[in-house]
Amino acid sequence: MRVRGPLPATTLPRAASPLRLTAAHALDLPGDSPLAADPDLRVFTADLARPYGVALDEDALAGARGQSYAALAERAIGALVDPTRPVDLLLLVYATPDVRPGQAVALHLAGVCPGAPLSFALCDEGAGAGFSALRIADAYARTAGARRALLIAVEQADLHHRPHRPARLPDRHSAAALLWEAEPESGRPLQELRSAHEVTDRQIADTLKEWCADLPEQALLLRGPGLAGTAPPGGPETRTARPGNPYTGGWAALGAALADPRLAGRPLALADHEPETGRLDLVHWAPAPGADRAPGPGTAAGTGTEPAR
Repeated sequence: MRVRGPLPATTLPRAASPLRLTAAHALDLPGDSPLAADPDLRVFTADLARPYGVALDEDALAGARGQSYAALAERAIGALVDPTRPVDLLLLVYATPDVRPGQAVALHLAGVCPGAPLSFALCDEGAGAGFSALRIADAYARTAGARRALLIAVEQADLHHRPHRPARLPDRHSAAALLWEAEPESGRPLQELRSAHEVTDRQIADTLKEWCADLPEQALLLRGPGLAGTAPPGGPETRTARPGNPYTGGWAALGAALADPRLAGRPLALADHEPETGRLDLVHWAPAPGADRAPGPGTAAGTGTEPAR
């Protein structure tokens, strides 16, 4: 569904969600998948591209470049989930095609993830897909249909066709995963989720400034890669995610913030913009119950990063 108009917005009511952000993990996976050398990849991609009149990327195909979303997501699952804490809902979000386009990765992951969760994928929303996934997880949690949800954003750096217009491509193969639990005694409560559509470049700063005015004192605003070229909105302290990960960078920055003991008592917000559609999103979490505003030794359980080697 496409929402029309200059600044139509949808808002998740404050303090309404039962979800708590309890853990995060980000990773880069160096090298390429053996699947990128499969000769069927050329045949499959050619069949998909032919009706749209776009050419294959012969360099990517000849170089056997590309990474598997199943491989990326399985590493994230292994870092955050174990059989004693099974997952009820798994949401996979991506923008660039998988190196194995014929595989239903979300269904595959349901058989890998403890709990055999209900799982599905969101795509074709660019940087907004992760925020849409949060809304879906919240809706399931409200009905007690999901007490534990796992959001996994994945991106790989290679396209095997040439897009008909310039596209944002990652500079590495990456994943970022977030674990949400309906547990009142732990984690960061989801406080607010805002979205606006068809926001022009000239409207971004004013819209963010208006939204940030409602953030609590001492909030840290994490700016996703889609906002890297825009001026900070003023007001809260900001940090900007690396622009080379357009679809996982904001969530990886959130994982790093969760792991920073100096931020344990501060509210966190994440905003990102998808230039292809003009969509702008902001989500805000309160500190975990009992978190002190002063720096402390704690960290979010399961948070970590696997750097490229």
